[in-house]
Amino acid sequence: MIVDGERLKALMKAARHGVLLCSPFIKAGALGTVLSAVGEGISVRIVTRWLAAEVAAGVSDLEVFELVQERANTELALLDDLHAKLYLADESGLAGSANLTAAALGWSERSNIELLLPIRRGDPDVARLLRRLETARPATFAVRSAIEAEAAALGVPVLNESQETAANAADVHKHAWLPGCAAPGKLRAIYDNPKTTAVVEGTRADGLADLSDLHLSRGLSASEFNEAVRETLLLMPAFKRIIDRIPQGLTDSGGIALVGELRPDLPKADAAVQWRIVRDWIAEFFEDQFEVAPESFITRLRPR
Repeated sequence: MIVDGERLKALMKAARHGVLLCSPFIKAGALGTVLSAVGEGISVRIVTRWLAAEVAAGVSDLEVFELVQERANTELALLDDLHAKLYLADESGLAGSANLTAAALGWSERSNIELLLPIRRGDPDVARLLRRLETARPATFAVRSAIEAEAAALGVPVLNESQETAANAADVHKHAWLPGCAAPGKLRAIYDNPKTTAVVEGTRADGLADLSDLHLSRGLSASEFNEAVRETLLLMPAFKRIIDRIPQGLTDSGGIALVGELRPDLPKADAAVQWRIVRDWIAEFFEDQFEVAPESFITRLRPR
């Protein structure tokens, strides 16, 4: 069977004008292999995200900066909330779940189960994503140095490629992962039909990203779905740490401060938004244990 990495290399070899590599996690070895398939003179744009916790955990390599610097007509840009995986060569491409890592592309002994599907640049969803990618900021040496220092300060054990059990945020961004969908009550509808039009586009996109991170099995009943989400959330250290604080009573200001500790990359305003999202997920999937007191908005144990 041809692994996704070889399909990606074949796609790159076919490029005649320009290439786009869009992936939240990029390992230097995998990027080097893919770039070697791109013809000389072909322009390459790479969009990724550098979060200190992910770099510290070893799932993204800052060394991709040097690879980009060494290759002509190649640029690197950063988008902190990136979840999409998209690979384009001129008008053709692949999109799906596979990050630009050996484990995701089938090049390691313990590879992940991933999916990349053929797409066209002109597809409406692809065009929408491309417009969003235009807002990515350039990766500079100063940014690289700052992320490297922040990652070193975190002291998170570095994972090597063989220890990388999956290349999605739920598996490798365990130290800092928190949900992004602000309407967790819609998550089930998105799970049942990823193309549903009953949910606004932004919510659907965030929900799809969260579902990708959670790696839920298909065909779950409503009760099985809720239980699977709940169990997976408790495996996420950042989310679990918030849950463990609730018995003491967690005010909104306390929740925002805790999110700030867990995600130091977030500005305070974004930490406040992230806390409200987490609070809503707790209310949705842990309603039998916890409640948000209406008079004070304290998240607390539900009275028995």
